[in-house]
Amino acid sequence: MTRIDLTTRDLHQLIAPVLPHACTSADLPELNAVRLETSGTTMHAVATDRTTMAATRQPVGFTDDVVIHIDRTDAAALLKLFTFTKEEDPDLTLILDQVSVPVGNTSLSALALRIDSQDGTRLVLHDRRIPGQPTALDGWRKVIGKILHRQQTVGAPAILLSPATLPRWSKAAGKGERLSVFCGPDPSDALLIAVEQHFIGVWTPAGHLDAGGDLLEDNPWRRELPTPFASEEE
Repeated sequence: MTRIDLTTRDLHQLIAPVLPHACTSADLPELNAVRLETSGTTMHAVATDRTTMAATRQPVGFTDDVVIHIDRTDAAALLKLFTFTKEEDPDLTLILDQVSVPVGNTSLSALALRIDSQDGTRLVLHDRRIPGQPTALDGWRKVIGKILHRQQTVGAPAILLSPATLPRWSKAAGKGERLSVFCGPDPSDALLIAVEQHFIGVWTPAGHLDAGGDLLEDNPWRRELPTPFASEEE
């Protein structure tokens, strides 16, 4: 059994930033989840839909190494169930342990996450991983680590991104925090997104320009808006 004590605000800061990145496609049900992982004195939350991947970290007391995947709809529900305000931030206890799950006329042992609030509210969520079936969430450290440690050299003058993906990054930064974007040395490299020391993610571009290309070359805005230096040249 692994026990973790944290506040409701801490739980929100752990899960809310990554939840928008969880897959919603029926074709990838194994990614319709948020991965919670405890290791040493840190708890991580991770989600991906293969286009973006995001991870958060929350310092906790020393814990065993445990991994559980909770359904993204359950993750959204727990954020609505356990709430906080500026005046009230209830303490929570998270228990990761094996529980008995009825299956027909018998029962099986499965990993579950139990969340207890100081007001008596309790929620139990079961691990939705399929034993023996690897997912893209298993290798999240290597995926982000490879991009995190690459050369921070701009490989293209512009990168094409999907506007539909922009809103999911809004949950990453709190008031007064800055979101940093880093490009890689190759034009097709994913972007690295970081917020302070608690959030990191990757964003695969929808396309890119070759090193010599100019996306604005035929753009009508360039013809309609004069350069600020035009009047100086006259």
